[in-house]
Amino acid sequence: MQGEAGTVGDMPALSYAFPADVVRAAEQPLINAQQEPDELMRSAAYVVAVAAQTMLRSQPTRPGAESVLLLVGGGGNGGDALYAGASLAEFGYPVHAVLLDAQARVHERAHESFLAAGGRVLEGFPGRDLNSYRLIIDGVLGLGGEGGLRESLAHTLLPLRRAYAPVLAVDVPSGVEADSGVLPEPFETDLQERVPAHIDADVTVTFGGLRYAHCLTAACGEVILADIEAGGTSLSSQLAQQQSTGKIPQVFAVRAIPYRRDYEWPATFVSPQPEDITAVEPGPADDKYSGGVVGVCAGSAQYPGAAILSTHAAVRATSSMVRYVGTQADEVVRAFPEVVATTTLEDAGRVQAWVFGPGRGVDDGAAAELADLLDEEAALLIDADGVTLLAERPELRAALIERTGSTVLTPHAGEFRRLADAVSGDVPDPEQDPIGAVTAMVRELRCAVLLKGRFTVIARPAGELVSVSTVDAGTSWAATAGSGDVLSGLLGARMAHSSVVASDEMPQYSEDEEFHPGLYSLADGVQIHAVATWLSAQTPDGAAPTSASRIAKYVPRATARLSALG
Repeated sequence: MQGEAGTVGDMPALSYAFPADVVRAAEQPLINAQQEPDELMRSAAYVVAVAAQTMLRSQPTRPGAESVLLLVGGGGNGGDALYAGASLAEFGYPVHAVLLDAQARVHERAHESFLAAGGRVLEGFPGRDLNSYRLIIDGVLGLGGEGGLRESLAHTLLPLRRAYAPVLAVDVPSGVEADSGVLPEPFETDLQERVPAHIDADVTVTFGGLRYAHCLTAACGEVILADIEAGGTSLSSQLAQQQSTGKIPQVFAVRAIPYRRDYEWPATFVSPQPEDITAVEPGPADDKYSGGVVGVCAGSAQYPGAAILSTHAAVRATSSMVRYVGTQADEVVRAFPEVVATTTLEDAGRVQAWVFGPGRGVDDGAAAELADLLDEEAALLIDADGVTLLAERPELRAALIERTGSTVLTPHAGEFRRLADAVSGDVPDPEQDPIGAVTAMVRELRCAVLLKGRFTVIARPAGELVSVSTVDAGTSWAATAGSGDVLSGLLGARMAHSSVVASDEMPQYSEDEEFHPGLYSLADGVQIHAVATWLSAQTPDGAAPTSASRIAKYVPRATARLSALG
């Protein structure tokens, strides 16, 4: 098998993710342009083979482990795996294949190519003999698979969970829904064991552009991307044409921690990287006001810690002033004497962005505060109890919809569902369709929405479209109490800064469209939070549990690290 993995170059698909139907539509011109049978499939398979060879060369030698195992399904994904196996056999690796889908027809030409190259087809799944393999390639379902693995196949593949060999998935790990990243429900056994209906990959290799699943689930592992072509046309160029029509959602994928890599990939491969963050270093003429003042309205007698955590993060995020409003004013100033604290909004003074909601409560007093903030022009972040107030009080939702200032809601999945139940439109469940859910909520409430999680989804109005970004935190150490409060304060400070420093360099969609500069800092803040979380979990002996207050402490270092990457 001759050829090289396609180079990516300036491929716009590096950063953008696409739904499965758009990928299929982009593939069709390449299939039509093929000058020999399976030209496009062979191009993809060679990419898989190069990725597999990179993984094999990176592994330490393990006694008794010599071969590569292909898990082969029917259709194109199985064909990719078999052609890739043929290339690996030609490279000199012993390669075995197990044909797992008896109901589907194995790709005949790929099968013949595999056997001709010296590959061996096993009579059944090796089961207990898995530890004799150095690498396992998942070519069972891929992009076209829906509904997860069949129950019998899920039971057959259960030993994969205990195998030493890493798993390389082709396109999308089998059983993972390509457009949502949703994992199918596991099967229950008589022994009350849960059998997963999907495969977890250590690495997923894909072609031309990312799929939604790649920026929505950790089941994909490390995602790498290379271009493929047929008939002189590349898949990335076809995807770029699809995107240029303006008829498909713009989904921009970011990975916050680029330096956590197990393999050194050839230059032909790329992967999601951090997005450049806006610099916050004060200039020679700046003072405590010119960098954007943030106001934090958080905490209560019941939840005093929320005030401390949100304010702590805001103080660490920029050099500008932080104001606090609430019942915990004395405690906040005791912890951070640089904060200007009051007990009422009327006494707070001017700010460029407000944070409202963490631990604030949902009583009439809190509702009145939120109503007042919705009437102001300053950028506004609404979190936690603030989102609950919007779900419970129609008059607040009406004020939000009519608001002209920059606004973002930052719910977790449960808060999102409560709000979705309250709005009139059809909003999908955030765990079943994260991108569709945030997009629908943006259209309903006419503001930005940031759905928090390991994979945070950020959506904001962009003219007639909705622009979506996803940020993979790279770890899940932020699953600790109070980390959301830290994120709110951090985001609020970055929003205040962006609201002040907005310039002609900021993108605008049209002259008559209202411009919301504060919303362009959201991905910045999520990335900083992710890196701060990772840094806070490091010890001389490895990663260990962290806490919200430690995450806030590491915000400056995370800011510096991400700034150095730009």
